[in-house]
Amino acid sequence: MSMSNRLKIALSESTSRVEDALFKLSMFTSGSPQISNCAYSLYAGGKRLRPFFVLQSNISMGGNGKVALPAACSVEMVHTYSLIHDDLPGMDDDDTRRGKPALHKICGTKKAVYAGDRLLIEAFRALLKTNLPDKQVKEMLHKFCSATGSAFLVGGQFMDMYHPTHADKVWTQRMIRGKTSAMIRVSMELGTIAAGVSLSELEMISSIGDDVGWLFQLTDDILDVIGTTEEMGKAVAKDAEMGKWNPVSQLGVQGAIELAYENASSISNRLDDLNGDWSVIRELVEYLPERRK
Repeated sequence: MSMSNRLKIALSESTSRVEDALFKLSMFTSGSPQISNCAYSLYAGGKRLRPFFVLQSNISMGGNGKVALPAACSVEMVHTYSLIHDDLPGMDDDDTRRGKPALHKICGTKKAVYAGDRLLIEAFRALLKTNLPDKQVKEMLHKFCSATGSAFLVGGQFMDMYHPTHADKVWTQRMIRGKTSAMIRVSMELGTIAAGVSLSELEMISSIGDDVGWLFQLTDDILDVIGTTEEMGKAVAKDAEMGKWNPVSQLGVQGAIELAYENASSISNRLDDLNGDWSVIRELVEYLPERRK
């Protein structure tokens, strides 16, 4: 299936709102000369998928997205920090990101590390500015701290760097739940908490967010085999070259594609059980197995 006009418009509007908010962040009015390195990576493009999940989840639950904008900026800043650090020579050692030279190729490793650290800290500053009662902001911070910390994002990256020679399915799923799924899950959590979601429904949304993250990684693994550097904006086939296990290596490309469609269908059905109108997110989920970048 091709991307519908409605989904294209929703993604475009979300990107515009988030990028406008990012440009207005206080860190970019401070006059610090080091901030240009943060800006290089933060404004280098990208799908802005995580902030889309924040805003659209909020809208799906009856909000207008405005109150969730600080959270949308926060998840994009953390995502960008993670990419800056992932690309470093001591990590994944990638020279290209989003079709451009990786930040460390522009300013050197030390300044790239600093830029990533600065974005991580500023992400929490932005989230604290959410215009909601303290109880909701505290819950959002709790979820954000958990998703970005050692149990998930940082822990998943550590696992990926020190992967065993023969990583089994359980190990790989745990790594992906941390490195990829957690930030998509927390994006949906933040958006719905800002809309006043109930505790019981938040648990359902968290579970769905984890599975959306897994699906996104599965399609990324497929594209790592069949995609091109031009389409992906980064080096491809590196996982296979480094001996990393992934579902594609076990199932083959066709088997992995079939699994992606099955997972998308399952997630789509579960979205029907939630309150609100989740049709736009459902369209994105159903499109993921078709994506080429």
